[in-house]
Amino acid sequence: MIIKKFESSSILEDKLLSLIEVNLRIETKSSNEVKVLLSGGLCSLSLYKRFNEISNVNWSKVKFGLVDERWIDNDSKESNFHNISEALGDSILQKATLTPLVYDLKNEKNNLSLAKMSNSIFLNQKTIVILELGLDGHTASLFPETIQTENALSEIYSNISLNIAPENPKKRLTHNFKSLLNSKKIILNVLGKENEDVLKRAKNELLPISYIMNTLSSEVEIFWAD
Repeated sequence: MIIKKFESSSILEDKLLSLIEVNLRIETKSSNEVKVLLSGGLCSLSLYKRFNEISNVNWSKVKFGLVDERWIDNDSKESNFHNISEALGDSILQKATLTPLVYDLKNEKNNLSLAKMSNSIFLNQKTIVILELGLDGHTASLFPETIQTENALSEIYSNISLNIAPENPKKRLTHNFKSLLNSKKIILNVLGKENEDVLKRAKNELLPISYIMNTLSSEVEIFWAD
């Protein structure tokens, strides 16, 4: 785990954009299919809006998926799919693809089945996974002290799981830990002084984010600014 602290969010974003650009350039030159999972928090949405600044990347090889999603309509302004689509913009998505996690709002089990089928490529090794951090220590939709998170921790295969959030909309879909860790690089994008305490707690307590920070199976970089 590498922690990189920056004086401002703008400097962090510049450095993070450069890192992503280098990794995408390398992967798109050496692979026909580059898989990236995106989180839907505000600080990451700001970053995605700048992806059109990235040059010399064959976006037609890039396939974006979602780290997690609320079980709501994809057109909702609370939907990660909607917000990430807006942030990436037409210039990227006319070439790259973004795969949703919601297909059937009437049947949760059927939706989960469809989500797994459509997102099966993202269960394999990915180039980059971008995560964020909640003040309760959650990441993706893996919340503390839920039986669903406990199950997501113990699964030995990459998977997409259901979970329950502490706030509305409560029903969520999320990649499990095995899937999140199945990546060449994991980036934890953290903004705010209040997250310093969460990062410290994660070193001593078993919060969901602790399992990401302490993994030895993937390269984890924490980009943090007050």
